[in-house]
Formats: sequence, structure tokens, C-alpha cells
Amino acid sequence: MADTMTQVSALDDVVVHGRFGRSLPEGPGVALSLVHPCEVVSLIAARGKARALAAAVKKDFGLGLPDMGASTTARGVSLHGTAPGQWLAVAPAAAAGTLAGRLDKKLGSMAMVTDQSHGRTVMHLKGPRARDVLAKGTAVDLRPSSFTPGSCASTQIGHVGVMIACTGADSFELSVFRSFAEGFWLGLSELALEWGYEVR
Repeated sequence: MADTMTQVSALDDVVVHGRFGRSLPEGPGVALSLVHPCEVVSLIAARGKARALAAAVKKDFGLGLPDMGASTTARGVSLHGTAPGQWLAVAPAAAAGTLAGRLDKKLGSMAMVTDQSHGRTVMHLKGPRARDVLAKGTAVDLRPSSFTPGSCASTQIGHVGVMIACTGADSFELSVFRSFAEGFWLGLSELALEWGYEVR
């Protein structure tokens, strides 16, 4: 019988579905959900290969390489610019190794490709109070006029490093290192109590 690997979330025993916190007539201010399974891959351009890498990413994945602080999405894959010449690729619902293998096959000669799927936890926060919840923990300017869809930022919330990507008007993808995921989830939930939140 062949051995199989199952991607297990760090939050499997933590996430409890339902409504929590303050009860408002208009309903919960935010909805919080775990994105799992999810594949996360770091991509670092090799020296002198940035132009060739950009062309290959566009040809094979339909994505433009975003600048630092920006994101692009196509064909179920998002690329977040984390630093000059560095990106984080995120593919919800992908099995660990699938995206990393594709990226390495197509781009391995132009970039260092590292699968971080088992080392990262991705969650989603959305709702009319999502920006207020995040603003309690970070100094990033989250005003809709400044942090628009397609923006991203590496920051800290509750002393935990997090990549925040704006995926919609009041919708955010949050990525943290697996070892901090439980504390981050519980801390984020506490920040949302004031407006009420729903875990989906």
C-alpha cells in the first residue's frame, strides 16, 4: 500500500465555526476563515534573470511580476511582492508540491523556488469592519484610498509577522508562519470581538 501525505493545518484543533463577540443588528462585522488546503511558495529571482523570469511567468502562468507591495492574480494563483526580486505565490485548494513543482519546472533556471506550504498558514478576513480589525494591530495605512485591491504588505500584528494582501474592497488574505498560527488566530479573533465575527 502506497504511503500518502496529508496536509494538516496548524489550526485543525483551533477553528470553531459560528458567531462570536458583540451582537449587532446588522450582523457580524467580519467573517474569518481558514484557507486550507493551500500551497505557498517563495520565489527569488536569480541575479541577472529578472527580465527572463518576468517573461516566463507571464507566458506560463499568465501573471505579471508585481513590484514590492503589490499583488497579481490569475488562473488561481496569486503573486505578492515581498521584497525587490522576491515574491510569495499562493494557490488556495492546491495540494502541497503541485504549484512548487510547476514553478520549479518552468522557472527553476531563473529563480530559487521553495515550497513553504507546510510552514505557512493562510486565512481570510472580510467584512465591513475588516480594516478596523486589522488597524488595531498594525501601523500599515489601511485606508481604502491607500490600501486598495492588489496591495500587500509584510508587517506585524501582535508581534507576529504577517503578509496582508488586499483581495477586494473589504477582503484580505493573511499569511503567517505555521508555528505562530494558533496565537495569531486567537489574537485576531479577540480584535474582532468589538464588532462581532463569524467563523466560516
